[in-house]
Amino acid sequence: MRRVCCVAPIQSSRMTKRFHMYWLRESGCDLGTPLDADELDAVIRARVMELANGDDRTLDLYLPFLDGRESRRRTEALRAVTLVRDGDAIRSVPPTAVAKLRDRAALLLATHPAWSSVLDERHPEYFHTWQAVSLVVQNALRLWIPEIYFRDPARYEDRDAAFPLLVYAASRPCRGRPRTEFTYDVADEEVLPRALYQIGASLQSVLETVERGLYDCGRPALARRYAPRWHQDVLRAVQRKPRSLLDLLGDEAAVVNAFVGLGSGRKMQAVKPFARAASMALRSMYGEDLRPLALRLLEEATRTLETAACSAV
Repeated sequence: MRRVCCVAPIQSSRMTKRFHMYWLRESGCDLGTPLDADELDAVIRARVMELANGDDRTLDLYLPFLDGRESRRRTEALRAVTLVRDGDAIRSVPPTAVAKLRDRAALLLATHPAWSSVLDERHPEYFHTWQAVSLVVQNALRLWIPEIYFRDPARYEDRDAAFPLLVYAASRPCRGRPRTEFTYDVADEEVLPRALYQIGASLQSVLETVERGLYDCGRPALARRYAPRWHQDVLRAVQRKPRSLLDLLGDEAAVVNAFVGLGSGRKMQAVKPFARAASMALRSMYGEDLRPLALRLLEEATRTLETAACSAV
């Protein structure tokens, strides 16, 4: 009688590598999507596996935000991505400040309750929410730009350049107009009277800080030029030639409106316009490349939206 041998199927000792993928795109979002290594795009698979380095744990994989055009050319976009291992995660390294801003904005929009549940324009608290964000952004720029510009005290030698920035630092932030105006309109002939209304005490305080700093760094002759008692002369000089101050207010308005557009859009399609508008306004603001400030402003805006959300509960 013929014997029949039953042979158990041979199981591979090699386990399939698993990942949780985080990839935000205009065309769709992955937020922890589980997938096997052979499901990764071929153009990055070898690099990802090399970074995984035989680790049998499920690793998180973070890929860069892609807009609609980049998504249609995903192979080309992914080929240019730099990947690094970071603990239990493999992350893409943004090549530019704009790319980093896009990644962060997309992640906040997709995962942070303060952004994903931002109020609709028809909501009674819509204006007050974005008014608060606008004021935070304006006040931050009034503080940070002079700090960066005057890192070299020698820049105080050029009073034609220094005075407008100091007046800007002392100027009144725009409180907006219900329901959808949150910034100064530099085309409005009333913009300077509104921004400079009764700023004497504020300007004296700014000049006092400058004067003290110049004395501290051994520049007494220069410090005397910025004594608070000269505040009216400083203000009049800027009012006679307001172009530099108006440019600051215009760039500031572009940054604020970019944030409002990101929150009001509440979709991945709002990320690219936000990053482009904010970066264009900051890339040469008062002659400085201030694009790194966009991330700091994004965090300030997030904290403000969190506070607004808590107040609305």
